[in-house]
Amino acid sequence: MRTSTRSFQKYLLLGSKLLVGGSIFYFLFRAVFGDGFKAEVWLHNLWQAFKHGAGWPISTAFVLIFFNWGLEAWKWKVLAAKVESITLGAAFKAVLVGICLGFITPNRLGDYAGRIIELRTGQRLQAFGAIFLGRFCQLFWTVAGGSIGVLYFIFTSPKQYAGFYISLTFSFLVLNFCLLIVLYHHRIITNVVAGLPFLNRFKRYVAIVGLYTKSEISVLLGLSGLRYGVFVLQFDLLLYAFGVQISFWQITLGVASTFLLKSVVPSFTALTDLGMRELSAMYFFSLLQQNKAYVMSASLSLWFLNIALPSLWGLLFVWRLKSKNLTLS
Repeated sequence: MRTSTRSFQKYLLLGSKLLVGGSIFYFLFRAVFGDGFKAEVWLHNLWQAFKHGAGWPISTAFVLIFFNWGLEAWKWKVLAAKVESITLGAAFKAVLVGICLGFITPNRLGDYAGRIIELRTGQRLQAFGAIFLGRFCQLFWTVAGGSIGVLYFIFTSPKQYAGFYISLTFSFLVLNFCLLIVLYHHRIITNVVAGLPFLNRFKRYVAIVGLYTKSEISVLLGLSGLRYGVFVLQFDLLLYAFGVQISFWQITLGVASTFLLKSVVPSFTALTDLGMRELSAMYFFSLLQQNKAYVMSASLSLWFLNIALPSLWGLLFVWRLKSKNLTLS
């Protein structure tokens, strides 16, 4: 009986790995080549960028992949310490597995599973709250940067409505202040979860949020801020490489606005995440009279560098998972 159970687990694990791998390659193909015209435009613009000496910003954006996900791994190492002490290398591996599984799940929920199954402790489900806290820290910078970007576009619009502008500015300030209050008084999160009947079942998983000190929250916010700066810089470089002809600060404000709009819209698959990123970027940069094809090419390149390539890398670690990794306590 035990032998047959082990055989079943072995084949189930193999089937799961094949499903994950097949799904990733399917979504990759659909994202890049599903729309033949978009793929043709992207590859043409990419070739033209290298042909006209813009290879260095694209290469720099590629190198920044390691800083981007390296900072996320460092952040995960700090977060996971409340559950299990792990090395930076183990944290990096967990992040890649999370990217891989998040690539094929709605709202990147697979990221939670990917990080949790890489832990060895029997209490690793408690890491759910740690992952949530890490995302919340990252969200703060997305909202803060995006607030500045959106306000720039509103204040430079042709129509002038002073009352509306003042109200919107005040609203953004209050929103960012509230996010900071929640982060530094994180028991608010656990109290809300415990107080709402439909969330009450998760309270033991988010209880870990209350264990982080204010200094640890500051470290997590600092790492999140650095990471936000890295992927804003990546997008800036790619937009420059593809021929966007505006000032560095206008590009940065457009990128910040794009990330904010993308973050507030649920992404059901990797394809909708990519589509929302492209639509958001093309909308804001069209307000700056920029070529939509160049913006689309830069957006697709950013997605390919930061999501597609790390997902393929993470797939190598997914393939090496053992059945014991999938036994959760």
